[in-house]
Amino acid sequence: MKKFVVFLFFISFSVNFLYADAEYQMFDNSSIVAAKYLDFGSSAAAAGMGNAYIGVVNDAASIYWNPAGLCEMQKQDKDWHIYFAHNIWFQDIMASDIALAKNFKKIGVFALGISYLNFGSIQRTDIDSLGNPIFRKDEKYSPYSIIIHTAYAGKLEDDLDAGINLKYILDNIDGNVSQTLAFDLGLRYAFPYLKGLSFNLVSKNFGGRLNEFILSKEISFAVSYIFSISNFSITLDYDIIGKVANNPLHRFGIEIETPYIFVFRTGYHTDNTTIKEGFKNFTFGIGIKLSDKYADFAYEPYGDIGNVYKISFGGNF
Repeated sequence: MKKFVVFLFFISFSVNFLYADAEYQMFDNSSIVAAKYLDFGSSAAAAGMGNAYIGVVNDAASIYWNPAGLCEMQKQDKDWHIYFAHNIWFQDIMASDIALAKNFKKIGVFALGISYLNFGSIQRTDIDSLGNPIFRKDEKYSPYSIIIHTAYAGKLEDDLDAGINLKYILDNIDGNVSQTLAFDLGLRYAFPYLKGLSFNLVSKNFGGRLNEFILSKEISFAVSYIFSISNFSITLDYDIIGKVANNPLHRFGIEIETPYIFVFRTGYHTDNTTIKEGFKNFTFGIGIKLSDKYADFAYEPYGDIGNVYKISFGGNF
């Protein structure tokens, strides 16, 4: 009964916050949503699985996906975990993340992370007296964003974990700085009657606004199942994501961990873009895992606008 009450409260809380911006629901696009880079995601492992990672993540990278995942460090009796990721996007956009998590045994797991996004060099423009655009050939600027994360996760019961991630968001566009605070909430329920099966709920980017624009809020539900065949460990994850002022997203990912240090991943996801041409939606990844250290690489095609490449590293110590 306690688990049901917690899940019900979580869902009610999230839905009420999501539709607190009801005046924006008349829009059929995300033009009123700021900080869309909050949707980018982190981790090459996640990207390789089509970003179906909410029910899979189990280390310091949890602050970017599901803060409840930090509790896995308690269950596995891991002390520290460090994580680094670098994403190479199209149009000269690059993003880097670094996070550190510490298991304080019976108290819970705390984590700290920072994300830096650089949007490349953009030519400065102006408007003349007739309203026509003017391009200043020798003047350019580089917008960037910084996000600082602080997270905590702990057990509500033996099979129910919860986590919260507080984030400070700063945007700098040609010297115009805007900033706000937001938070994520996560729950993970390990189904007691089938080992390896878990249900996850996550609410992300709730809280403030950047100037008059709302953040890219979302509510996600994920089902994850981990099982073994011979010496191969197979992970399946399905996520459905509800987003403010946008259509729901579906993500499905598969990970196969072999007994020969290699990990293979693939995934499929829907999106809300207008991309019509070229190969997209499918993703692929490969990783190397040595004991409790790993390195991952992923490839994400986005049709005729380009491809995205991601790398990430991590390990316990």
